[in-house]
Amino acid sequence: MSDAFPTVAPLPSVLIGASSKAYLGLAESLNWARIVSAGLGELGGGDGAYLCMPAPLLGAVGPGLVEAGMLIGAQDVSRFGPGAHTGETTAEVLADLGARLVMIGHPERVRDQRETLDDFRGKALAAARNGIVPILIAGEPTRGADPEVAIAPQLDVILADVPADFPVIIAYEPTWAIGQPEPAPADHIAATTGAIRELLHARGRRASRIVYGGSAVVGTFTGIVEAANDAAQRPDGIFLGRGALAPENFLATVDEVRAAT
Repeated sequence: MSDAFPTVAPLPSVLIGASSKAYLGLAESLNWARIVSAGLGELGGGDGAYLCMPAPLLGAVGPGLVEAGMLIGAQDVSRFGPGAHTGETTAEVLADLGARLVMIGHPERVRDQRETLDDFRGKALAAARNGIVPILIAGEPTRGADPEVAIAPQLDVILADVPADFPVIIAYEPTWAIGQPEPAPADHIAATTGAIRELLHARGRRASRIVYGGSAVVGTFTGIVEAANDAAQRPDGIFLGRGALAPENFLATVDEVRAAT
C-alpha cells in the first residue's frame, strides 16, 4: 500500500450495519446506543456491527458503541482537506472523532445536493488517506436496468484513487428500492451480489466486503441467502436504514445475520 495511505485493520468477515439518516436527534441516538450496547452484550458482542450517524453525534454517541465492540462511521465526508472550506467536515476531523467508516455515493446526496461521481471520488480519496474505510453505495437507478452496467463505472470512478488493497465496503442499494415499502427481490440481490464480487475481483479488490441495503428489514438477509445459488452470491452482511431505527430491530438483525453465516 502506498505510503500516502495508512494501514487499517481488516474488515470483519460479517457486517451488520445501520444508518440513522437524519431521523434521530441526540437524545434518541443515545437511547438507541444504550439499548443496542446492552443487547449486543447478550448476543456475544459487537463484532461486525456498525452505525453510521450524522457527524455531530460521533463524539457523544460513538464512545458507548465502541465500548460495546461496534464500529462507528459518518454519513458523509468532505472531499477537501483542512483549510478555507466553511461548513465542511473533513476526514481528518472524522478520524479524530473515532470514525472508522464513512458512507459515499448515496443517491440521496445526488438528489438533495446534486453530488456527482467526481465529488464522490474526492470523498473516497480523502477518507482512505485518513484511514477511514469508504462504504460505497452502488446500484442501478431504475428497476429493470442492468446492475453491472451501472455499478462498474461507479467502482471505477469513485475508487479510482483508492489502492486496490485498501479495504472498502460496497453497499448494493438500487436507487429504485431505497425508501420503498419492500427491498429488492432476494433473487435479484443475490445475482447482483455475485456480479459485484466478480467486478471487485477483476479489479484486484479482494479486501472488500459486500452488503445489501435499500429498504432492508429483519428477514431480508435470510431471504437473500436462501435465494443465492452459491457462496459468491451471498452478501457479507446487511445495511439497514429505517429498518434499524428501532434498536430492537437492529439487534434482531444482528442475531439473524450471525445465525445465517
